[in-house]
Amino acid sequence: MFDQLTQKEKIIFLAGVFDGEGSFGMWSAGKGRKRMLVAKVETTDADMVARFREMFGGDFFANKARQKQWKNSFTWKVVREQAWKTLEQMVPYMCLRRRQKYNGLVKSIEHGCEDRGSHLQKQTRVQEVNE
Repeated sequence: MFDQLTQKEKIIFLAGVFDGEGSFGMWSAGKGRKRMLVAKVETTDADMVARFREMFGGDFFANKARQKQWKNSFTWKVVREQAWKTLEQMVPYMCLRRRQKYNGLVKSIEHGCEDRGSHLQKQTRVQEVNE
């Protein structure tokens, strides 16, 4: 069924999954390192993670179960410019809370609170996503 959807319908579908299973934010790879935007989904459904990778690129990881009674999980992750581009496609279809978080992140970068990526140089970036 997923393969029969239009590009826009696939993005809307994946945005809904991301709302429930995904996360994004400015993270660093360690103390003293530069922070970067990361967007990721972790789930026990490998097919779902593969759909994110097929649609948006990024990395696919298989994770061993953290506890004996848990299942193995799979993670899809995009970083930096690729994360911005991915979120821009999905955020209009996400819940209000996610849109507000995205807009707040953009505003903080535009006001110099985070490192400014080339992708956020547009002053209108925040206005493009309806709150």
